[in-house]
Amino acid sequence: MISKILAIAKQNGKEGLYYRFDLLLYIFNFIVEITVYIFIWLAIYNNGNQIQGMTFEQITTYYILVVSLSPIINWGINEIMGNAIREGEILRELLNPISYFNYYFGIRIGELIESTIVGVLTFGICSILFGVLLPNGILNFLFFIIIVFLAVIVVYFFELLIGMTAFYTNSIWGVEIFKRAVLSIFSGMIAPITLFPEFLQKIANFLPFKDCIYTPINIYFGELTNMEILQVIMKQYIWIVVLYIIAKIIFNKAIKNITVNGG
Repeated sequence: MISKILAIAKQNGKEGLYYRFDLLLYIFNFIVEITVYIFIWLAIYNNGNQIQGMTFEQITTYYILVVSLSPIINWGINEIMGNAIREGEILRELLNPISYFNYYFGIRIGELIESTIVGVLTFGICSILFGVLLPNGILNFLFFIIIVFLAVIVVYFFELLIGMTAFYTNSIWGVEIFKRAVLSIFSGMIAPITLFPEFLQKIANFLPFKDCIYTPINIYFGELTNMEILQVIMKQYIWIVVLYIIAKIIFNKAIKNITVNGG
């Protein structure tokens, strides 16, 4: 099973890396986005040295990490799933010698290769242009990577749920917009969670998306103890199991009454 997943990931990763000009455009766009963020926060920090305990150097590093992590978290398989269901490719996918969930997990891992390259290059270039704070120790950096990878799995199952709405509607465009909005707000992409109103912080603390961006960056800064990090990992595992069960139930129900326009 693992070999089949890796084979799909390798093939999908090669296809993504083939369009090198697109990768360069992604990196350029991300650098421009980071530059805009930095100038906005530079204007805000003119009135003080810290905001909610974060220095300008920390907020600069925060947004460089946010934008660098965004393709790893934001890119997903829900659009591919939606198109496959709408066009009838789902019938072929169900006959694959690999389960539907594992097939798309392979595609997601292949996409992860491409998005990681974009993220690392974006971070490297912006580190040279703007400067960044280094991680607070090797152990924290390792935890940072572990939390991000688990976040990819959490988001993968969330993407499955978004993609499976195509079983019930001809277009999932609106649901994809909802997905991006939820991730942007509750992962800390728009702003650090500590700047949110208290009721939004409570929602963010319950949902798993905070641990996709905001939490790993705080681990990078050394803001969490080892015990708190282990609690985050446990929370991520619980959400993976919960989302998997929900996705499996919906999938098993949906394939009993498949209606497609193609194939």
